[in-house]
This record gives sequence, structure tokens and C-alpha cells, in this order.
Amino acid sequence: MCMIYHFCILDNYVRIDIALHEVLYISRSQIIQLIESKLIKVNDIIVKKSRALKKGDIIQIYAIKKNNKLNDCVEIPNDFHIEIIHETNDYVIFNKPRDLVVHHAPSVFGFTLTDYLKINNYKLSTINDDLRFGIVHRLDKDTSGAILVAKNNDSHLLFANMLKNRTMGRVYICIINKPLKDNMFIECFIGRNPNNRLKMAKLDKARFPYARDSKSEFRKIAQSKNNEFELIGVRLYSGRTHQIRVHLSSIDRYIYGDTLYSPEKLKNNYKTKMLLHAKLLYFNGMVFSAKLPKDLLKFLKENFVDYEYKLESCLKKWQNEL
Repeated sequence: MCMIYHFCILDNYVRIDIALHEVLYISRSQIIQLIESKLIKVNDIIVKKSRALKKGDIIQIYAIKKNNKLNDCVEIPNDFHIEIIHETNDYVIFNKPRDLVVHHAPSVFGFTLTDYLKINNYKLSTINDDLRFGIVHRLDKDTSGAILVAKNNDSHLLFANMLKNRTMGRVYICIINKPLKDNMFIECFIGRNPNNRLKMAKLDKARFPYARDSKSEFRKIAQSKNNEFELIGVRLYSGRTHQIRVHLSSIDRYIYGDTLYSPEKLKNNYKTKMLLHAKLLYFNGMVFSAKLPKDLLKFLKENFVDYEYKLESCLKKWQNEL
């Protein structure tokens, strides 16, 4: 094992899982998993998740170290496979499954897409550090769909410039809690939520200079049989963290299964994880499509009629405009 965090509590907290959730910005389930794996100690003693903390407690968090690499602390299952949408000598486009983190960070303890790439001997660009090699753009852990990985530095720089110039882009689909009034564009400045570090928020640029511009286009596709939900398409004109979720929340709309941004009254009714999928990835006149995940397909079949035709029509119209 190797130690990755060592710090002293400067104020009283209720429980260790709540405290670490607030300090490290990772989910309580991740923290509980570490505690149950006996990788967290308080004052050199292994603790339970209900352990109450007090001022002066010393917390130590460990990871299992293999081959002198902290990032190898979790092995990828032998049967784990990621679908390849398209591959050339310069890049590969994957259909990333939900619940897979793209690259390592201090708050990430499980295996990642970059771990998968390393184990499968992909030769990738080295512009980013070793934790993010080849990664041109990212998808949130809870988001599935098309993601492009560069195989060499020249292609990485080319795609990075495309993203910057917005000649490379993505179209998402998602299920929202109530229909849009009409197709629309949403533009605003986005930055870290000053009241909740886990979330992003629409901010006043004058008050929060770090906020960055963002723009999304939303199109209605199909309403559910009971008119309670709607399948919509979203085209990104920028790539800010949580951009779609922030834009939707600004008009009182929430993605089905999104427990971070949804109000409590919605969370209790969710039966799946977040139904947000990066359906199309486009650049240089080419468009690549990622198959829908099983849980999203199941939700559509159970709650919608003729969604296939409506979805195909919407995507074809978008493709003709890209």
C-alpha cells in the first residue's frame, strides 16, 4: 500500500464519510468502499463508516500499489470490453460505457479509460501527462457515448485545435423530466458553484471572473406516452464541465437519473442512472454514431411510441447541417 492523503481535521464533523465527501469531492459510496477495504485510518486505526470525527484527528488514506504505479491499484476485469466505433492510424473513437471515468484524478480510485488503453497496448499521444495520455476531450463518468482518443501528437494537436475552433463537436441525446416549450439555444457563463464544489452553475461574469462562456442547442424529439418525459437532442457549441446539466437546470429541466442536479422530489422516482448519451461525434465532414446503451433503450421502449423514427429524423436533419 501507499499513502495518498494525510491531513488533520481542524473542525468537528459528524461522520467520516460525510467529512471526506465534502473535503475530497467524491461520492460517499466511493468513500464507504475505501473504508470497507480498510484503506482509511484515523489516528492510525482502521475505522467504520459511522466513525465520528473531532478536531485534531489525523486521517490517512491509502491505495494499493502495484509495480510502483499508483494508477495500477485496481485491475480491469478480463471480460471488460469497450466498443470501437471507428479506428485509423491517427485516432480511435470508442463508445464509452456509463460508470467509466476517462482519466485518473486525486478523487478517482477505480480503473479508468486510460487504464484500459494501457492494458490493451494502445500507442497514444504524449501531449498530456501520463494520467491522460491520448485524451483529447472527456465525458463525465455518468455519461455514455462517443469519445475520441488520439494515437499521436500530430493528430492530438489537430483535434485540440478543432475543438478550440468548434469545427469538431458532439450531439447528445437525453431524457428530461418535462417537455421543452420549444427548440432553443441557451448561452451563459459557467463556473464552479460557489455553494457546492461538486456542481457547476450559471454565474455572473462580473462577479465571478473565472466563469467561461457556454452555448448549447436543444431540440425536441419525442414525448413519452404519458407526456411526463421528453427525449431531446443537444448540440454543444462549447465543452464546459456539466454544461448540458447546468443549461437544463437554468430552465427547470433535469436529466432522468441525474441525482446531482435534480431536486429531491425527482430523485426518489429515478429507477436508472443518468440517461445522457453522446450520440454523434463529427469533424471534417464525417459523422460517427454511438449505439444507445441498454438501459436507455429499455426506458425508451417502455415509455415512448415511435421514438426510433423521430430520433432518426432529428439526427439526420442535424447531420445535414453539420
